[in-house]
Amino acid sequence: MPAGPLPLDAFMSSTPAGCLAAGAAAVEITPPRPAGIWLAGFGAERACSGVHDPLFARALVVAAAGTPLVIVAADLIGLSLARTRRLQQRLTSRYPDAIHIVCTHNHQGPDTLGIWGPAFLGRLPYRNGQDPAYMDFLEARLVACVERALASARPARLHVASGTFDAAGRWVHNERAAVADRELRLIQLDDQAGESIASLVQYACHPETLWKANRQISADFCGVCCEMIEKRLGGTALYINGALGAMVSAAIGHDTLSRSRETFMYGLGRALGQAALRLVGRARLAPVLDPAISVGGGEVRIPASGNRFYQVLAALGVVDKREFAPDMVSRVSFCRLGPASITFLPGEASPALGLEILARVPGKPRLLACLADDELGYLLTPEMFHDRIYAYERGMSPGPQTAVRLVLAVEKLAIPNSQVSKNSLPSVL
Repeated sequence: MPAGPLPLDAFMSSTPAGCLAAGAAAVEITPPRPAGIWLAGFGAERACSGVHDPLFARALVVAAAGTPLVIVAADLIGLSLARTRRLQQRLTSRYPDAIHIVCTHNHQGPDTLGIWGPAFLGRLPYRNGQDPAYMDFLEARLVACVERALASARPARLHVASGTFDAAGRWVHNERAAVADRELRLIQLDDQAGESIASLVQYACHPETLWKANRQISADFCGVCCEMIEKRLGGTALYINGALGAMVSAAIGHDTLSRSRETFMYGLGRALGQAALRLVGRARLAPVLDPAISVGGGEVRIPASGNRFYQVLAALGVVDKREFAPDMVSRVSFCRLGPASITFLPGEASPALGLEILARVPGKPRLLACLADDELGYLLTPEMFHDRIYAYERGMSPGPQTAVRLVLAVEKLAIPNSQVSKNSLPSVL
């Protein structure tokens, strides 16, 4: 631990309280020695053969009236609660609720959770698949990314907007059902000279367009989208995934050839980037006049009996240790940034659950950040546990009580002193 104030604490001590300040930065997090490391997503023992395009972490820091908000978006499959807590402790002692490490859920990056390494019959993990040297490198790079964002902070103006993207399902579809969150949401900050500081884009789709035959590292369409915005607008672009679970993915057949998949990846990323740029143009016509910030977070407890598989993996050391007695402990958060709100969830919310949560919180636009500060797997509604089509997702879900626990925890943060009874829960829960 460095001597003196931690990075965010030092920044807040020297930041004037009377204005909105914002900074952003990007650092590359591609493994320095990628060959042979295990790739995340799909099946076990998928060894990396090289790099198609680099991975990045992108950080945004915003502060107003003594309250900070830090969001790091990383081109990774996910990170455990233990890992993100350690990162928060390296960055602040005073503002733990302000820092959020959000992963895009990238399926073409290194195994940062541990479950895609050596496995019996290629299916049951028995040894952690993380590369320890890379995980140390990654933590250092994520801290450095936030430090660079803090160092670049300056007086800023806030703009927000949202709009429908891909209503016809040309690029993105739900493989299991018709419901999907088609809203593209944007938070954009520029400085007093009109130069872009950061553009945060939120949509919902699994970053898996290159599919399981690919063994090269890639940031998938999320990287294409961010790169396009940065080249056209300047500043730093962050992509945040929303309700992508069960099972929102690229609208392309599983048997599509690799070259066509690559073309599709670039097409989806550019289409998202173009849509985001149009929103920026609209948002800048009406800057937010009162860019106040509020942040809040809290524990959510989910019965550990909902998925014994998690406990087995933890006991074997395949995944990072976590609390299971008597409940599995994770975290949810809710923040306001001017008129907008961001709800942070610790996993892959199904569209039905994600839309239900967004309907219950204030804000305009209302952003949903999944894979935030933890990865619990699929966050399903109770009815999905009685539908055979979700057999795979059920096996990678914390259990049928998860949805209600999450909804109540978020509502408590978003609407202080709310009185929620069982009778007020809608039928989807």
